[in-house]
Amino acid sequence: MNKILIKLLYIIIVPVIVIIASLELPPNKSFKKSLMFAQLDKNKLLKETLSPRIIFIGGSNISFGLDSKKIKDSLKVNPINTGVSAGIGLKFMMANTGKYIKENDIIVMSPEYHQFYGDFADGDLDLLSVITDVSTESFKLLDFRQKFKLSKFLPEFSSSKYSGFLKNDNTATNDTTIGIYDRLSFNSFGDVYIHWKLPVQKFSIYDFKGNFNEDIIQSITKFQELVNSKKAKLFITFPCYEDSSYEYSKTKIKEVEDKLIANGFTLISTPEEYKMPAKLMFNSAYHLNKMGVDYRTELLIEDIKVECK
Repeated sequence: MNKILIKLLYIIIVPVIVIIASLELPPNKSFKKSLMFAQLDKNKLLKETLSPRIIFIGGSNISFGLDSKKIKDSLKVNPINTGVSAGIGLKFMMANTGKYIKENDIIVMSPEYHQFYGDFADGDLDLLSVITDVSTESFKLLDFRQKFKLSKFLPEFSSSKYSGFLKNDNTATNDTTIGIYDRLSFNSFGDVYIHWKLPVQKFSIYDFKGNFNEDIIQSITKFQELVNSKKAKLFITFPCYEDSSYEYSKTKIKEVEDKLIANGFTLISTPEEYKMPAKLMFNSAYHLNKMGVDYRTELLIEDIKVECK
């Protein structure tokens, strides 16, 4: 019996030790170039940008979807595009941004529709990468649901860490090409701009997995309370979304709008307004090409002007 227990403990403890050890490994050179490390740059913008400020919260629908210079010139405010990746999860986006909100800030939140279904808003491997390799102090921003979900990714993450460590990719330091998902793909406002001159790429229609997540509504409510306590304003807009994907998930998108209205949030647009034709998309149902960026930016400027009159 004792031998069986020892074997069981060995089977359990050894993998745990291996996983914990992997978390202490430094990120490889390729990952250090990735957009995940842009989280540090976005936090610096949030910390140092002077008032009057307008802060945009969302995933890649925001990072790939704005020309912040046009917003600055039109609205006479200093824009901060905090978008990195939807996989970080809306809950982390709000918690992280909340640390830096100043009096009189305008916060415009544009969550991907996926953030409202299943447990998407709790984050995935992208978030695990951020709290492990990019900003370890960010771990304290996570709630129990997020920590529990991320624990499921630990074996996969550990494997990738060891793989990257063994490869020790030295070519990353010699490659000066900036990819669309690199840290350097963002301009000084936080907008991805590298793709503005690139041709359109093919992509698939998206679907939203799981049921509507009431927990994320509660999280937005708490964020609204935080914004109010700092004497700032929170507006919610809808993401740019390719029209065939929109039609495919129209019922669920309407549910998102109805829930936000029912809970008293200030909406400055409708989902239909940001339904985008395919010619304005780049490589995803959420990512705009330059023509789409210009169109979406002008729409957003007008929506903000109306609300701020």
